[in-house]
Amino acid sequence: MSHEENQFRVALDSALKDFGLEPLSEKQSNQLIGHYSMLQRWNRRTNLTRIIEPREAARFHYAESLLGARFINGARSLLDIGSGAGFPAVPIAIARPDVEVVALEANQKKSLFLNEAKDELGLGNFKVATARLESFDLSRFGLLASRALDRAEELLPSVVGQLGERQRLMLYCSPDLVSKLERAVNARIKVETHSIPQAASRIIAIFSRD
Repeated sequence: MSHEENQFRVALDSALKDFGLEPLSEKQSNQLIGHYSMLQRWNRRTNLTRIIEPREAARFHYAESLLGARFINGARSLLDIGSGAGFPAVPIAIARPDVEVVALEANQKKSLFLNEAKDELGLGNFKVATARLESFDLSRFGLLASRALDRAEELLPSVVGQLGERQRLMLYCSPDLVSKLERAVNARIKVETHSIPQAASRIIAIFSRD
């Protein structure tokens, strides 16, 4: 294991404790380290994320993504809209092998990274859909999620407006975006919010039909 990978393992264990999350199995920890190692390699030639330092990545990308697994409840399938480097899709797929996780990513290079991560990490419950949100059928997923979607203010109102009776949308976002979506959506919706530890300006918001 490289020095940075070892730093990441220590930082991840610390972040999980700070977030009040259960410890991972050895296999799950190794899969997350494997994803982080891939992220480092790919980021040298493809801009997947600006946050790559072990401690920051462990807290902001991985622990924050894993926090979302608390809100899966009874959903059997999750769609990560605009998955990018795989957050929250990859950590949730690792933590919850019983849930079908699909990463929706229109960018070809990012989609290729996600497919290689699926193969390298051996994620049997993880799939990649290379498509644009506007042309993708969201209806079969119990839980929709999004963490860093480009043009979120423009695209997300229609997602919220289309939510089925048993569907929920989980956003990692600012309170300001929640307020904007509530004003923009012409439908009766319910929103519950949850704080993210040590993140003053970010929350997890769960949208559902009222």
